[in-house]
Amino acid sequence: MNYVILNGVKSTLIKGLLIQSLPPISKPLMRTKKTEIDGRDGDILTNLGYSAYDKAMNIGLFGDFDIDEVIKFFTSEGTVIFSNEPDKYYNYKIVAQIDFERLIRFRTATVTFHVQPYKYSAVEDDVILESNLIHEKIYTLVQNGVTLTSKNGLITVKGTATKITSIYVPIKSALLGVGSYTLKATSSGTGMNACEMRLIGTVPTNADSFGGSAMALNGTLTDTLTEDKAFNYIYLSINPSIAMNFTLDTELTDNSLNSFDVFNRGNINSKPIMTITGAGTIKISLNGTEIFTINLADKGYISIDSAKLEAYKGNTLMNRYVEGDYNNLSLRSGNNTISWVGTVSQIEIENVSRWI
Repeated sequence: MNYVILNGVKSTLIKGLLIQSLPPISKPLMRTKKTEIDGRDGDILTNLGYSAYDKAMNIGLFGDFDIDEVIKFFTSEGTVIFSNEPDKYYNYKIVAQIDFERLIRFRTATVTFHVQPYKYSAVEDDVILESNLIHEKIYTLVQNGVTLTSKNGLITVKGTATKITSIYVPIKSALLGVGSYTLKATSSGTGMNACEMRLIGTVPTNADSFGGSAMALNGTLTDTLTEDKAFNYIYLSINPSIAMNFTLDTELTDNSLNSFDVFNRGNINSKPIMTITGAGTIKISLNGTEIFTINLADKGYISIDSAKLEAYKGNTLMNRYVEGDYNNLSLRSGNNTISWVGTVSQIEIENVSRWI
């Protein structure tokens, strides 16, 4: 069955609405400038960018339809997904008049979407690099006299183990590159140095583990990776007969990581939105070339929209805190490397993949 999804609402949910035919998949027109030079054969064509264009489809009515709901559905703008391209969305606006009188009388009409030239992934998650490892959901475990609670990025361990106790805390999957890292805990009592702590890949094995020695009294565990590894759990091994009372803040401090890869699955360069969280002056490079110098100072974060050529925090423009050409934030089709110099705690990339 044909369908469209407008701003997250599927056409099959609109009473009596039928999508009779879908627009064909087509490529937008490249705008060009033609220059003719006296004495030279032919002309010179300069590409000026892709044009927005129209995608028309036929709709119909059946059964006990609600014309008011149909009109409301198509009085809109935003994002549209067509069922012949279910993994991509277009940015659209309906500007051409729809003959709803004809729709009621003859049960058919044409809807024309004015779409922007590029389409984006409807199934792709944003790419996020961050330091906090723990799920935000509340996680509680009571085992052998020890109570462990995970909440808002903190793990609290209390109680006295009756025997050697192994606990696996699920975390947001973390892929760590080659380098030296430190996992930190904050002491609020005793017992920290009686607890072994590791990052591990799978339960119950300790294969591909990070760390493995007892935590120091200052609550830090440092290890160096010689190859890229993925971790899915924090593993704690608690000795018996010792009162445990400490908090693990689950912040992974990376002493060497200063880059990560982003893959554009599309067939043309994309213009993403990048949000950088950190402090002080940060230099951002793309594929080995420096593109921005950002003065975060006490701003916390700044977002750069390379399609709109703007930098902002919330609704406040931040262009004066960013040096560089926003057009240079362009992800080529395939793999791209984002790197930086400075204090960065999180980088988020939206609209990674783009197609024509």
